[in-house]
Amino acid sequence: MYIALWTIFAACVGDDKSIDTSSEVLDTNSSDTSDTDTEGPVGPQGDLVDPDCVDGQYSEVLPTVDADIEGIKSAYSASNVETFISDVLGERFSVGQYIYEEGVQATGNFPDTCLNYFLGDTSSAGAVIGQLSTIVHECGHFLDLDLRDWGENVYVFTDELTITCEDGSIPDNGGGKTFSRSLINNDQYAALHPPCASFSDQGCDSYAAIYLDGDPNDGAFDSGDQGYGMLHEETLQYVNSLATSYAFEDQFSYSTSARDGILTFLWYTMRYLRMARIEHPETYTLLSENSCWRDLILQTWGRAWLYLEMTSGSSTLGINDDFLMTLVMEPELLSEVQRLRDIEGCE
Repeated sequence: MYIALWTIFAACVGDDKSIDTSSEVLDTNSSDTSDTDTEGPVGPQGDLVDPDCVDGQYSEVLPTVDADIEGIKSAYSASNVETFISDVLGERFSVGQYIYEEGVQATGNFPDTCLNYFLGDTSSAGAVIGQLSTIVHECGHFLDLDLRDWGENVYVFTDELTITCEDGSIPDNGGGKTFSRSLINNDQYAALHPPCASFSDQGCDSYAAIYLDGDPNDGAFDSGDQGYGMLHEETLQYVNSLATSYAFEDQFSYSTSARDGILTFLWYTMRYLRMARIEHPETYTLLSENSCWRDLILQTWGRAWLYLEMTSGSSTLGINDDFLMTLVMEPELLSEVQRLRDIEGCE
């Protein structure tokens, strides 16, 4: 329990980079969000998904990015912040509202709520809205961890889709069949974006300082000692981070790392799959031959690209995302996703 809680505290740091670019609300027309609102579920359309496979067939109801929230904001009171968050998410991002409302009640593994742990400044409606990406991300962790039993990993996508798989931890922690995620620091791709020594460093992979730290053989627990199950948990929550930021992009007067986070974790996922296939056959068999894990990876891949497509060209929702996209687009790494589609039997 305490290991899981420590990891979630670390995740909050990784979701908090921003660059102040203006004292006014930025023009977000570059992401063309005004034409993307729809009442029904929408799926990804780009070349990074296969329309005839699990990833290209993923869909969910998109945020209503132009919904009027001024009335909710004007009635804001710090004494009623929990309801404010639910109401404003309900107007813009119903999936995020569900994750938040369920997650804020999910205290079984923790001595306090996700809101009390991760909400900081409550001085104004704008200050709270600026933290919604983190709140949905972290409450998503609380919800998933609260729902799982021993040996399970639970992933809540929406109110209609929850996927539960088994054996995703390392053998020494839950008896799983995967290897520590920090081991991907030893692959050939790490040199393209070397791990930072700390999250505040520049010109390196700052997420690695949080999520890929430590040595799994030194007898001391570090975040990076965790297996694939928690790597994927972070990947799913970074989709939630981007989706929430997309929903409230017009409220930002600064650039955020929303796209950076999910692109980094897609890069990690493909590298993990490649290392598993080459060096850890038992793990690769689990992730590729077990239909639960295979479909989970492909569904998350599709969901990630849905929101990356929606935010393409945004000047607000990325900091180093153009460079990170080049890492994700490495053909040898993309082939790892195609291998899963082939095993799935997609034509």
